Amino acid sequence: MKPEKIWLVVFLAGCASTTGVISTGSNQYMVSREDNGPAASLGQLKAATMKDAGAHCAGQGKTMLILRETDTPRSLGQFPQTTLHFTCT
Repeated sequence: MKPEKIWLVVFLAGCASTTGVISTGSNQYMVSREDNGPAASLGQLKAATMKDAGAHCAGQGKTMLILRETDTPRSLGQFPQTTLHFTCT
C-alpha cells in the first residue's frame, strides 16, 4: 500500500479512547470517552458510555443510575469528550 493511502486510512479511522468502567468508591463508578476522528460525535460517545455503564450494572444483576455527566462538545481545537458517573441499584 502506498504511504499516501496508509495516511488516509489512519486519518479516517481517528483515535477513540475510553477509560473503561472505573470504580470511584463504594458502588460508584465512572467511564469516560474521547474521539478525535473527523466524524466523531458527542451523541455517539454518550451512547457508548451509557451502554458500558448499563452492561457493567447488568453484570451485577442491577440497573444503572446516573449520578453526574460532564460533556465537552467538539469545537476548534477540542475533541468531543464525555464522562459518566453512575451507581448500580
